[in-house]
Amino acid sequence: MQLNALSKIAAAALLLGGLAAQTVAQTVVLNTFDADTSYLTGWPNPLRFGEDVAVAFELDSAASIQSILTSIVRVGDSGGVTLGVIARDGALPGSLNWLHSTHVEPTSVDAFVHNTLVSPTGWALNAGSYWLVAVADAGFDGQWQSATDAGPAPYAVSTSTGVWKTVDSEFTGMPGARITVTSAVPEPSTYGLMLAGGLLVAAAARRNARRQQG
Repeated sequence: MQLNALSKIAAAALLLGGLAAQTVAQTVVLNTFDADTSYLTGWPNPLRFGEDVAVAFELDSAASIQSILTSIVRVGDSGGVTLGVIARDGALPGSLNWLHSTHVEPTSVDAFVHNTLVSPTGWALNAGSYWLVAVADAGFDGQWQSATDAGPAPYAVSTSTGVWKTVDSEFTGMPGARITVTSAVPEPSTYGLMLAGGLLVAAAARRNARRQQG
């Protein structure tokens, strides 16, 4: 009886230890920048009230967004932008049902440095397809610049009437965006620990079954 109890305790410890032995991996799931993000030559996409911009991205597995770097800038005097994530169910965004969002106030265009960085907390997403969307405040006048001059550019913009359309000009690159996510990845030793724990549990179960039969 005592041996059986000790086996179960040891098995539980190994299982818990195996589950805890994980590392956090960082992955870039969207990157439309060149290597140099300090000098962008791409097309400036207008970003004003009612004229939104959306860029599609994919997640192969559940993850949390660690950072979002964009080339969103302000050309007017003031104002901000809501930057967030919605589910992607088709070729164009639908209603803006935010899964996560935050309000940012981009810097003005005083140089060719167009980097608005967001480091959100708690932006967890399941595997799937998403849109990264920028929505300007009333009175905001700015742009989400393409990171390169290369096309085509499979992203979406909304007109002043609120109708979304795909930008497919061969002369317009995608808006500059870099999304970095983190996800828990089991270490190789984890699988061995979990296997050992499973074997101990199975052995204890067999011993218990034999005792009951005897």
